[in-house]
Amino acid sequence: MADSEFKKNYMLFMLTAAFALNNLDRQILNIVLNDIGLEFNLTDFQLGSLSGFAFAVIYALLGFPIAKFAKPGKRKAILVTAIAVWSGMTMLMGLTSNFMQIFLARVGVGIGEAGCVPPSHSMIADAYPKEKRATSLAIFSAGTNIGIFLSFLVGGVVATQFGWRAAFIVAGLPGLFLGIAMLFTLREPKAETIPEKLDAVDAPTYGDVIRTLFNEPSTRHTIIGAALVSMVGYGSLTWLATFLVRIHDMQLLQIGLYLAFVVGALGAIATWAGGWFADKIGKNNPDWRLKFVAVSILFAKPLAIIFYLSNDLVFALIFLILPAALGAMFSGPSFSHIYTTIEPAKRAMATAILMFISNLIGLGIGPMFVGLASDLMASTYGEDSLRYALVIIQLVGVWAAVHFWLAGCHVKKQQAKG
Repeated sequence: MADSEFKKNYMLFMLTAAFALNNLDRQILNIVLNDIGLEFNLTDFQLGSLSGFAFAVIYALLGFPIAKFAKPGKRKAILVTAIAVWSGMTMLMGLTSNFMQIFLARVGVGIGEAGCVPPSHSMIADAYPKEKRATSLAIFSAGTNIGIFLSFLVGGVVATQFGWRAAFIVAGLPGLFLGIAMLFTLREPKAETIPEKLDAVDAPTYGDVIRTLFNEPSTRHTIIGAALVSMVGYGSLTWLATFLVRIHDMQLLQIGLYLAFVVGALGAIATWAGGWFADKIGKNNPDWRLKFVAVSILFAKPLAIIFYLSNDLVFALIFLILPAALGAMFSGPSFSHIYTTIEPAKRAMATAILMFISNLIGLGIGPMFVGLASDLMASTYGEDSLRYALVIIQLVGVWAAVHFWLAGCHVKKQQAKG
């Protein structure tokens, strides 16, 4: 018997809340990045490594074993444990006194946060039919932007009043309460299309799932496109507050309030809208679920470049609005396409593979790439080096759009073959 709508929606609400706090604790570093750099006397490359590499490598690697264990009956326990770990390590970041200590605490955040997405996606995919999957996954993915909203808001207000250390402690605390609430109130959905037990011979391996994903052209291009979009997104988001401080002399509180609503709130709405719109146009034209992502990226990149190159603060802030919205629309359609084309028993592992590639390339390389480019150009351009580094990484978005368009074309070919 299918789970009731209330149970499904409550589950989706709780998972989205967890993912929002996951992103709050991940992104809170970005609003105070410049302050940490000044206190610890760090280069931009070191700051990029702290934000991206320290988190991304362990986060990406742990996704595989966690997804392997993210089977019905175990997913809630994995999620609750993960929340406790990442929340505690976030609070610990506020107690550090040098670069190595905060780097290791950041690694600890990555260890905990690796346990969020695979079990969550697996539960959502079990609870919702394929015609509603893009929308439900987009709602969950909106947790990214809700977390970003909270990180900029909390970071801007708390760091201004009490310093950057207090911001980490305030950001980590809510997760401990959410974990307790999930422990006692969350119920896993019933997997209607998956046998409750798979024989060891039938259980999929990572090799099976990788071959399935990369032998199919549409999923291969979707994964590459998502990884490249993540590289641009994380590279830009990590340095956005620092850019506004250095180039436009904005105050941290102003930055926090503005970015909370533009990147966070508007991005959350756009993430949901992207999934909803993809479901609508995908009913009759499934290829446009992915082609729509390509078009939105291509439209966003020139506007983002105008934002970074503008010397007028008001003009620049206006031109940030649309790219912030359009850049958030890829996740729902991407995950939905992969889950629609892969067997249910392989979904958790497929999530781990997609998250591994996206995070290793996106979060692991994106912020470091911008930081390194900024350091290399600093002797020539001074503080403007960060501006040009951020412009350069936007060009990767065009590459991503090509892959999403090709993915859509392959979907259309599959339709034609019947």
